Amino acid sequence: MTQDLPTLILAAGVSLCVFAGLLVSCFQRYRAFRRAYFDDAPIPMLIEDWSGVRSFLAALRAKGVTDVVAHLQAHPDLVRDHRRYHRFVDANDAVLRLLGARDKVHFQEIAPQLLPANREIITRVYQALLDGKVSAQGERLLHTIDGRVVPVIWRATLPSSGDARRILFYAFDVSDQKRAQEMVLNARGDLAHAARVSTVGELSASIAHDVAQPIAAIAASAVAAEQWLLRAEPSTDRALNALYQIRRNAQRASDVVGRIKTFLRKAPKRTTTSADALVKDALALIDSEAHLYDVTIRTLIEADLPAVRVDEVEIKQVILNLALNAMQAMAQAQMSERVVTVAVCDKERDGGVEVQIRDNGPGMSEETLSRIFEPFFSTKEDGMGLGLVICKSIINSHGGDLSVVSVEKLGTIFRFILPYDRQMFR
Repeated sequence: MTQDLPTLILAAGVSLCVFAGLLVSCFQRYRAFRRAYFDDAPIPMLIEDWSGVRSFLAALRAKGVTDVVAHLQAHPDLVRDHRRYHRFVDANDAVLRLLGARDKVHFQEIAPQLLPANREIITRVYQALLDGKVSAQGERLLHTIDGRVVPVIWRATLPSSGDARRILFYAFDVSDQKRAQEMVLNARGDLAHAARVSTVGELSASIAHDVAQPIAAIAASAVAAEQWLLRAEPSTDRALNALYQIRRNAQRASDVVGRIKTFLRKAPKRTTTSADALVKDALALIDSEAHLYDVTIRTLIEADLPAVRVDEVEIKQVILNLALNAMQAMAQAQMSERVVTVAVCDKERDGGVEVQIRDNGPGMSEETLSRIFEPFFSTKEDGMGLGLVICKSIINSHGGDLSVVSVEKLGTIFRFILPYDRQMFR
């Protein structure tokens, strides 16, 4: 037995050496794996400890809190206190480059300032922890040391075990995508503005008529006032009445110019407005055009409509284009009775107010109907084929859709939904 002791010690030593070698090998592989898939990864990755948050949530649940979102809204101080339960564990090199940190020690110093508690992130991760989910995601803006603001899409991976000590966050820089979206929105705005200018060009005869009428009335009233004051026995009452007519007609001309200037403005702006007033204001712009085309405009507007939130100028452009198209189609078809009906009603099921613009014109063939929203397709000899494309784009940007139903020799109906102002329902 004693003779075998050295052999046993040697064998144990060899085993320990082998085990130590395995440990060293595993550690080296882990370091290589970590270096390749975390430290050197091109995607910013951040490890955070939310175990204190999980304990805090357990305490909330014990108190009967189930709706985290509502609870945070009612207690905004919890967002400020979030850092007491949270800790930054590690960050890879991509995070350091993104934020401008010199090294990981520097990152730990600046992280609380550059990555302050964010209610949206806290809410989503809180809820994921409560629901036992393994991921959560959203968007936020990151502020860097050199003052840049970087929009990112973040995604959190939560361990399926529920252990919140190591939650991995990924950040995807979407600056290029945001710039591209902004360019598309600007291009759409420029195109819509060009269409408005074109529409005003088509209405130039009516605009001139609308402005010329009050100017002519002003001139006539000025002559009348002069005559009443130059008489042997001046009539100040009648002269004052003529001056009142001058002021009233000057306001009429100013209103026409004001409506055109508003219609031509470029920057879109969503506001809360009355659908009733919106439609009536738009139709007021084409009142003279209706007389020119010998068209009767009828309105069927439901009472007590909910407020809508839209870009008023863009929606007026849609109504104008659709109504003008109807007038021109009936004029080309030489209809004896020409009627454009604008109906507005509440469509609660669709989440907004529906606007219908219908005519009793010639209607469209199936072929025309199938191509009506194609860019550069037009049934007019001098048409650009962009009016309906722009109209559809505007309605789509408001979260709706522009649809059409047409029957030959019976007429055409365009309809779209204007979204409710949701704040009115809170």
